[in-house]
Amino acid sequence: MAGLPDFLTVEEAARVLRIGRTAAYELARRFELTNGEEGIPVVRVGRLMRVPRAALERWAGGPLSHPNGGEPKSRKAAPRRRRPTSKGSQEPLPLDGLREPPSRRPSSGK
Repeated sequence: MAGLPDFLTVEEAARVLRIGRTAAYELARRFELTNGEEGIPVVRVGRLMRVPRAALERWAGGPLSHPNGGEPKSRKAAPRRRRPTSKGSQEPLPLDGLREPPSRRPSSGK
């Protein structure tokens, strides 16, 4: 099966099954509590839970594909914006189109 790794995280399995993250974790814990009688099949790798793709396919009754129809998206986060190191290095924001609050406007003198 192209597109899915041999071991998925519980969250990846939830996306493949199109169920919520919380429901997937509940099913994974149920599998452990019932010694594999109920729930999503998982194995422990230290403290981590992983879902074997082959066991998940048997549990689901057939081959699975990635929910987006292709390769999983990269897990790389978007680049973070750097904050200025000092307040003085920050440029002032443009004030175009901003008005003072009504209580601070000069009176019209009428």
